[in-house]
This record gives sequence, structure tokens and C-alpha cells, in this order.
Amino acid sequence: MEPPVTDATAPEWLIDAADARLDDERLARIADDGRPDRLAWNTFRTLALWDTDAWVPALLEVALGDGNELSPLEWSDAAVVPWGAGVPGDGVCDVALEGAHAYVVAVCSLTADVPLEFLRAGAIAALDGSVHGSREAGLVLVAPTMPEDLNERLRLAADVELHDGRRASDLLDAAMGGVTWADLARLALDLAEEGDPDTEPVEAVRQLVLEIEAAAPGEPV
Repeated sequence: MEPPVTDATAPEWLIDAADARLDDERLARIADDGRPDRLAWNTFRTLALWDTDAWVPALLEVALGDGNELSPLEWSDAAVVPWGAGVPGDGVCDVALEGAHAYVVAVCSLTADVPLEFLRAGAIAALDGSVHGSREAGLVLVAPTMPEDLNERLRLAADVELHDGRRASDLLDAAMGGVTWADLARLALDLAEEGDPDTEPVEAVRQLVLEIEAAAPGEPV
């Protein structure tokens, strides 16, 4: 499916607007154009229209590289939980990807310049979440573009000593990386193209591409 070509800005579109998780506080975050919450909700809830086994491994391959240790794990029926990791900070929100064998925290932003303390909170949240079920942990930054020093920034952010004396950076080695919003738009387009155009949520994907192009301009979709 070709992405839509338009000069219009994305509409005030919200997928699954009746979802019980959208309480007053979260709706207020979504309504704030300076925050990434609406884009994160629409992006990951659109992707979640497909089984996670169809797209989480591909997302992790882009973020962590081919041959990473998390993509081959079992991702079918994983939970996709916006605000699930509780990462604090102005200008960021998180989405937790809770698989049977891995727990990945996506820290989402409308800018590539994410303060280290927010990335650090994401790293610690990923390790905390992975403890339940003795799962692997991962951290992914989602932003319009990737900073040139992304790997260094992630290592610095995770360079913190844990309660047992180990360092978060050692436990998350090779399990930290980043994807752009355009990467996620292309992933959604690929999912829609591979499915039945009469049954798959093609219109949701079109709306998502419009929103990403308007709210998080960076590399082209």
C-alpha cells in the first residue's frame, strides 16, 4: 500500500477512543500537542491490530540490529501497554511490550534530544519489568530521527548500579537501540500490504501515516 500523498495536516484521530485506559489524565496528555502520547497511542495500537508475532521481531531487528537476541524469542500474543512502564518525564511517554520471554520498554519522544535521566528511567523500568517471569529486557528509543551518538547515550543512561551491585548497562548490553516514527509507519504499511485489503485495517494505517508525517517529521515515510 502506497502512503497517502497530501499537504493536509493529520486530523485529530484517535484509534480505540473508547478504551478504558483512556482516563481523564491520559486524555489530557493525549490532547497536549507538545507530548508524544497521542502519536504513541495511535502508532502502537494500530500495530497491535495484528498479532505481535507479526511485527515485534521486525521492530526489534530495526532497533537492535540483525542477529539480536530478542527478535527470535516468542512474541505471539504479547501485551502492548501504553504507559505500562511508568517512565516519568516531560516530553516522553512509554509503551511496554510484554512477551512471554522478554519485556521491552519503548521510550517515545517528538524530539531526538531526550534527556539521559528519561532514558535511564526507561532502562531501569525494562529491567524491573523483566524480573517477573525471568525474562530478557530491552530498551528502545522512538523519535523522529536518531541522534548520531545514540549508542553512547544509551550506554551512559544505563550506566547505573542496581541493588545487587550489577550495572544496568551490562544487563542491557546489545538490547538497547532506537527506531524512528517513520520506521514504524513503514512497518504498519508493510503489514497492511501483506494482508487482505478488504479485511485488514488499511484506513487506520493511512491515518497513522498522516499523523506521523504531521506530528513527527523526520526521515520520509
